[in-house]
Amino acid sequence: MRVRKEHHIFKVLNDNINFIVYICSQQTVKKMLNNMKTSLFYLLFFFISLFCHGQSSDIKIDYDYFLLGTLNDYIGRDNYKKIIDRIDRYSPQNKPLVYFLDSVFRDKYPDLVVNVIEKTGQLELWSKSLALKMNNFYCYEPSNRKIYIGEADIMTLNLDSLTKTPDFYTSYFDTIYTGRIKDDIFRNDAERLSFIAGAYMRFGGKKNSLYYISIPNSISKVGVVTEQLKELECSNIEYIMLKDHIPAGHIVYFTPTDKLKNYLELYTKHLRYNKFEQNNPVSSDL
Repeated sequence: MRVRKEHHIFKVLNDNINFIVYICSQQTVKKMLNNMKTSLFYLLFFFISLFCHGQSSDIKIDYDYFLLGTLNDYIGRDNYKKIIDRIDRYSPQNKPLVYFLDSVFRDKYPDLVVNVIEKTGQLELWSKSLALKMNNFYCYEPSNRKIYIGEADIMTLNLDSLTKTPDFYTSYFDTIYTGRIKDDIFRNDAERLSFIAGAYMRFGGKKNSLYYISIPNSISKVGVVTEQLKELECSNIEYIMLKDHIPAGHIVYFTPTDKLKNYLELYTKHLRYNKFEQNNPVSSDL
């Protein structure tokens, strides 16, 4: 009965939005409305699911901590001048997640931009203020790695000549700073639950009856997730490091409490709908 109710709500919403798109003749306006429609569906479906969920009154979402949970931790969180305003880069498979995050944060952070890299299909979230907030959850230290930050393609440079100049490395390369999640950032269970839900939505899954979160070459996040699972009194927690793998595997298995399970099921339901929505667009005319 609940599924039929949700389906009816979205059918009515779809019919009305498609009518607006139909009467707009200019292509730029049609494209803008289509983007608005997609984001609106993502956000409305999530809140309708939240409202209809049996334990909705117990689910309090902290979106800052949810976003933090989605951030990558492959060899830590990289940061340098050229990407100081980048929140993170996501794979094409995470497209539903990226547009959900965009719909959640856009009003509060008007400088938020989704950038799609044409060659790879990867998506990036950019916002100076929101990236700063995320970076404040980390402690950074310089790594032994540097990255090319010049404007020209490095393959077109005369490196034999440039490497002899005294300012070559300072002009063309920047030190990569590696971030680790701070130990003292969690103040309540809502933050813990939201953080784990975000990590699960991007890096998690189920194996038989166990849930898991897996991040290759993680230097802090899987460990932090493990500690927060203990704080929430989850059971069957097992942190496994696969050192003989390349990249090294970092996986935590667990059985969630009923409350955490409600969070994970809610977000999983939302993610599945977003995937369905992309494979079955509400308007085939745009």
